[in-house]
Amino acid sequence: MLFNSDKGQRVLPLLLLVILLIPNLFVALYDEQLAGFLVKKVAYLAVSLVCLLLPALFLKKRSYFLVMGVVSLLLSPIELSSIYLSRTPTSFMMMDTIFSTHFMEAFELLSSMLPLVLLVLLVWGLYFFAAIKYVPNETFFPKKLRNIFLGVGASLLTLGFLYFFIFARTLLTMETTTWKDNLVDVKDLMVDKLHKIFPFSVYLSSYDVWQHRAEVSEAQERVADFRFGLSPKADQDPEVYVLVIGETARANNMGLYGYERNTTPLLSKRQRLVAYDHFVTQANLTSNSIPIILTRASAVESGLAHSERSLAEAFAETGFYTAWITNQDVSVYQDRIMKTCDTAVSQEQTLSDRGKYDMDLLPALDSVLVKKDRPKKFIVVHTQGSHFRYNQRYPSGFEQFKPCFDNSMDHLAVSKEKKDLLVNAYDNSILYTDFFLSNLMDRLDEQCATWAMVYLSDHGENLFDDEQDLIMHGTLKVSDYEARIPFIIAYSEGYGARYPEKVRQITAHKDRNLSSEVVFHSLLDMADIQAPVICDSLAISNPHLRSHDSTYILNGNREPILFEFKRLNP
Repeated sequence: MLFNSDKGQRVLPLLLLVILLIPNLFVALYDEQLAGFLVKKVAYLAVSLVCLLLPALFLKKRSYFLVMGVVSLLLSPIELSSIYLSRTPTSFMMMDTIFSTHFMEAFELLSSMLPLVLLVLLVWGLYFFAAIKYVPNETFFPKKLRNIFLGVGASLLTLGFLYFFIFARTLLTMETTTWKDNLVDVKDLMVDKLHKIFPFSVYLSSYDVWQHRAEVSEAQERVADFRFGLSPKADQDPEVYVLVIGETARANNMGLYGYERNTTPLLSKRQRLVAYDHFVTQANLTSNSIPIILTRASAVESGLAHSERSLAEAFAETGFYTAWITNQDVSVYQDRIMKTCDTAVSQEQTLSDRGKYDMDLLPALDSVLVKKDRPKKFIVVHTQGSHFRYNQRYPSGFEQFKPCFDNSMDHLAVSKEKKDLLVNAYDNSILYTDFFLSNLMDRLDEQCATWAMVYLSDHGENLFDDEQDLIMHGTLKVSDYEARIPFIIAYSEGYGARYPEKVRQITAHKDRNLSSEVVFHSLLDMADIQAPVICDSLAISNPHLRSHDSTYILNGNREPILFEFKRLNP
């Protein structure tokens, strides 16, 4: 056999090393942060190789390749997927998505990529077979070469430490900063660099997700006794306020916002409806966006979402009957809020379920609206909206734009060459959202004289829109297409008659530069609830509402990124 020969014994370890280094090679080639920087690419590969070979100083050859096969090779599909989808190494967003994926969703994803799955399994099998069968369990490096490698590694580590220490002393030092503080800064900077080197990127991002979820769970327990100090409204006149949280809808693809296709034919004809033109999300990932929408938090103060109660609980303090209706996966954060609501309905479907659509939520809405013993109601409706796969978010009758991405295509079909198919399916999902929202408002008209509804999406979506070739969402740079979302206010004739000044302000403010941090304050103010917790400058129905030149948006790594509103097209 070839690998039993002397030449084979030299070639095989090199071949196995190349296989282990494939994710790092793809990062060097396609990472958007390395694009155009040859020196950075070379430095990245050099550091990656040093990190890859470091365990070889302490393990024999066969043991080394078996250990690295388990701790690195088995995780390589995650890194390759992240590079393919977002042009970045594995991030918080990627691991949070993986940990949130149900078994059936994972099964559907893998089933739709069967050729690729079989190729990965074949590579894994051949790698471990070759490592066990043909790699001798002998010392990896000759003693002289081992000493050279140790010297090079130590030199690189020393140079890296000195570089980051000088950086910390010159740019991160203030009058009160101590040397100890600078050492902490150096540690943080070096860990940040390791976040971008596979396989550290997967492990560190997994730790970030675990740590974040632990912090959320702990914070949820701490808010048990939190109160806003709100008082019940004096009157008991019937009124209903509905917050509809959409999924992955971007304003750019809505006819209501000037899109060339009429994807919102029903909303466009609706009276007493106001669409805000310059509105962006505060986070491009659902798990980060929802807590900000529901609380007084923002991208800069995201921790506030887990130290205070939510909008639903604020309405409950004022005597409102509260309900949460969803067909989304329920996070730990949402689950706590749902348990405080008078009614909580979850369709318990996964993103891969077919034949279940947002319209299936309306019977649950009807059951809440008909309750007459509690005339004041606040309802959250959390939809599937336009979540990928887009074609599974609407029944066949809404396949108006053809041909489109369909169930006969696997996830490998998500490419720039298939952009038209993806956009058609996406636009069909927006068309269905238009139908859903219009039907929801019809039901409100039938059951309630006085009602108001706020609809917004958690974030937008990339659809291979420009030279960056981005797809989906959760990127680190935050594109305009992820940022800009629909923000729609609708109200009944009875609401307009009862609160004419609020309606005037809502209409007058439609061209203001705003973000999803206004939702908490706006809904309470729209319901005419008087309380110090409401910030007038963040309430759309208040004359003191402020327009902003810029805001911050949490990216896929939960880092606040500056976003200037002038980036948005008129």
